[in-house]
Amino acid sequence: MLNSRPINNHSGKFFLFFSLLLAAIFLPASDLKGPYLGQTPPGSTPRLFGPGLISTEAGWEAAISFTPDLRELFFTSRASLEGTENRIMHMKMTETGWTKPQPASFARDIMENEAFVTPDNQKVVFNSKRAKPGGAKGEAWFSPRENGGWGEARYFTGPINDGWNMSITSTLDGTLYLTGSYGAGYGIYRSRPAGGEYARPEFLPKEINKSKYFGASHPFIAPDESYLIFDAGQSEGNSELFISYRTKDGGWTEAEALGHPINTEDYEGIASVSPDRKYLFFQRNNDIYWVDAGIIKDRKPKE
Repeated sequence: MLNSRPINNHSGKFFLFFSLLLAAIFLPASDLKGPYLGQTPPGSTPRLFGPGLISTEAGWEAAISFTPDLRELFFTSRASLEGTENRIMHMKMTETGWTKPQPASFARDIMENEAFVTPDNQKVVFNSKRAKPGGAKGEAWFSPRENGGWGEARYFTGPINDGWNMSITSTLDGTLYLTGSYGAGYGIYRSRPAGGEYARPEFLPKEINKSKYFGASHPFIAPDESYLIFDAGQSEGNSELFISYRTKDGGWTEAEALGHPINTEDYEGIASVSPDRKYLFFQRNNDIYWVDAGIIKDRKPKE
């Protein structure tokens, strides 16, 4: 069973962060085995994911992302509900079980968020407050796949970091969807690969960035670009999950709320879908939940 006690907090102090990082080498694997930490899969009612280990009573957790083989996961965590000590945590499946949550190998003791494993398993993209090259505005970084692990983080060059950004996700062909501000206002943008970099992000149309929502953000794009899930509010201070499907002409359907039992009177946001397309993950209030992803197919409009 998953431990019901909160894991050690991460205060942001230099010595604590690097002590955890070094100690990771000697941490025994947990007795959690199998996909998804060996937990019983959820049905159509959302359930807490990794209670006491990932989703803790005292902490704030969000933005879970798995490698395509489901043998590694990343999530964002901080020790208290308030504050900015967000850190990127990592777990890995070994022969004896899953390792305990620990700072990602490429992470630093600084505010970092929303690590996302690209569908080709070649990068982990994330946002970081670490020092940027002169004149740059964005906070988009990535760690490349190297020698079976993850290499030193690199800053995205080119127009993608010419504006403020966060919450980056990727299609299988490398197109990036993100929350940002690049002159067209706050909302969800798309950036295509171009010449070894990424083109200036384009603002998505009104079907997604429409005025009746308060702050469309935290996109998750399907690997084949067939649908987009994001969070937004229908009133100020409220947030719930929406979905829009790609149409045959390359446009988007009018975004619709996912509805009950996924959306409630609580906060719902920062969604992702597992690489095997079986489960939808999202943050509710301060924890990570998961639910059967069948709702995505069930809600798709018939053409």
